[in-house]
Parts: sequence; structure tokens; C-alpha cells
Amino acid sequence: MKALAAVVLLAAVVLLAALASAHPQLEPATAAPAPAPAPQLSGAHTGNPYWFKTYSTAPYAEIWSGDLALKNFASDLPKVIKAVEANGGALTQPLRNFVSNAKDQTQQLTFSLPRDHAKALLKALRKLGDMPEPVVRPMGVPIPVDEVRAKIAVMMKEKTDHAAELARVPAAAAAEEEILEHLLMVEELASRAVVDARFNLTVRQK
Repeated sequence: MKALAAVVLLAAVVLLAALASAHPQLEPATAAPAPAPAPQLSGAHTGNPYWFKTYSTAPYAEIWSGDLALKNFASDLPKVIKAVEANGGALTQPLRNFVSNAKDQTQQLTFSLPRDHAKALLKALRKLGDMPEPVVRPMGVPIPVDEVRAKIAVMMKEKTDHAAELARVPAAAAAEEEILEHLLMVEELASRAVVDARFNLTVRQK
């Protein structure tokens, strides 16, 4: 009997082993891998210096607009022109090309003059008639000359020291030339000894 029981027990073990091999063990589920982070867009250039910064190239530092009422339009208009010229000013075109109205006795004038002479011109014009304080509008932001010159120095040195490398990247070289051209023009404007203003003047009979 003991032998029979041992055989039955052995057969049961073999059967269970066979059943286990027929049904593979389930592996525990693993969490799905986290998605890769979305690429971050880089913000605006924050380097120092910012090479693509543009500077004001306005030919005039200020635009003045005023109205002059003359005591005697016919005789005083030539005096207005003389006052402009005496203060270093010049009409932007011949007098005959400006808008005028002989019937209403009005004349439009536009001229440029050194900005430092504008106040003296106002004093001279007010001797000829009535003139309220003109409207003055600045043109562009003042040029930081030291910053511009520092950029020029760096770019000129780079052109000399890395000419061969730049020749292999023509698009980058062309972009650098355009930036340098802008900087040189800005430096020239900033270094002018005389800063001009443009004056739009309406002259009429009082």
C-alpha cells in the first residue's frame, strides 16, 4: 500500500508540473516609459552684444514745426529766408517749388539747419512777426557710439583673423558684411561735428 501511495503521489506531482509548463507564468505589468519632454523653444537673443541690433540712421536729430505770422508778408518773406541762411540753414529745394498761395499770402518752407542754431533762428523770426513755440519731435534714439565702435573693432579683427573660415561660409560672411556696413554708417552719423534739425515752417500774413 505504501508503494502504491508513493506512486500515486509521484504521478500527481508530475501532472502538476506538466500543467504548470503548459501555462507560462504571467509577468507583473510594468509602467509605460514616460514620454520624452517636448523640445523647448529658445527665447529671444539675450547675448551681449546683440549683433543684429539696429541703430537710428535718421539724417536729422529733430523735426521742428512752426507757424510765423508776418507783419508784412510781401516785404518780410525775403527777410525770413535771410534769417534762415544767416543761422546756417538751407532750404531743401528752391523757393518756387514750395507750396504757396499769393491770394491768401501763405508760404510753406522746409529747411535744415544746425540744431544748436534753432533757438537763435526763433529769436530772429520773432522780430519779424508772431511765432508761438514750435513743436519739436526727436528722430530716433541717441546712438551709443562706444558700443558701435566696439562691435566694429571685433568684426574687423574677425574678418582678418578668420578670412579662410569665412570664405567657406558665404552666407554667414555676407550677413557679417551687412551688419558691419550698418555699423560703419551709424558711426559716421554719430561722429558728425554738426547735428542738424529739419524745420517745417508755415509763413503767413498776420
